Amino acid sequence: NVINHVEICTKTRLYVIFTFFNNLYSLYNNIVCQYHGMYCQINKNKGAFLSMIHIAICEDDITYLCELEKIIKENKNLSVEVHSCSSPEERFKLYETGSTPYDIVLMDIELPEKSGIILSKEIQQTHPATQIIFITQYREYCSDVYETEHVYFIHKSDAKQYLPRAIKKAIFNLEQQKNNYLTISWNRREHNILLDDIIYMERNLRTTTIYCTSSTYYTSEKLTDLLNRLDQNFACCHRSYLINLNQITDFENNLVTLAGKHKIPVSQKRADEVKGQFLAMFMKR
Repeated sequence: NVINHVEICTKTRLYVIFTFFNNLYSLYNNIVCQYHGMYCQINKNKGAFLSMIHIAICEDDITYLCELEKIIKENKNLSVEVHSCSSPEERFKLYETGSTPYDIVLMDIELPEKSGIILSKEIQQTHPATQIIFITQYREYCSDVYETEHVYFIHKSDAKQYLPRAIKKAIFNLEQQKNNYLTISWNRREHNILLDDIIYMERNLRTTTIYCTSSTYYTSEKLTDLLNRLDQNFACCHRSYLINLNQITDFENNLVTLAGKHKIPVSQKRADEVKGQFLAMFMKR
């Protein structure tokens, strides 16, 4: 009986200790999660960058394409959306006018319709911020790839070892450029827009349309909130319009021309302010 009593007391103490540490661990997790949520929200208010990575894989070998996708998704710390471009039609959409840019493109060099090097040039002409990672089974291309900007050159047999490093480097490059971008969200997808590409924004009802040199984007954010996240090269010339002063090619009393073709109204009460801001920007050059 004494032995049984001791065993019961020991088990009880162990259970109490286990419960205590389990509750402590749960409390720690809750604090970490809350802190992470607050951190993300703070970053979002500042214009968070790359909370979701959008990667396109240009590879005509479906089996190997799936292998690359598996390697990418093995990194549990990476929030990623992978899009497979196994056909010429899908790859064309990467650089056509008005296409949505990807953060990173994994590019096979030998493709049926054209060289991956040429395709990468076309992508970067439309979306200069896109990070290119070349993946090929032919090592002789290691010199040719320097004809275009790229992050990494990986032999297909080494993808398991080097692809995570290449993606990490690509994300680092994108993060370094974050001050030059505006991050918006639309239809549950984040878009990182190069500031220099923005021509103007127009607010209509509850939607803001962002017109850029190569694409058009949409967001529910108000112009005033967007302006707070932009630099001094942007001005609100009208309650429904926000313009990039760098895009001005002509300025009349109540009308401003952007990129040589977009006529945007300037309200009378904002005209002097916009002209002064434009002149200040011009004098800094």
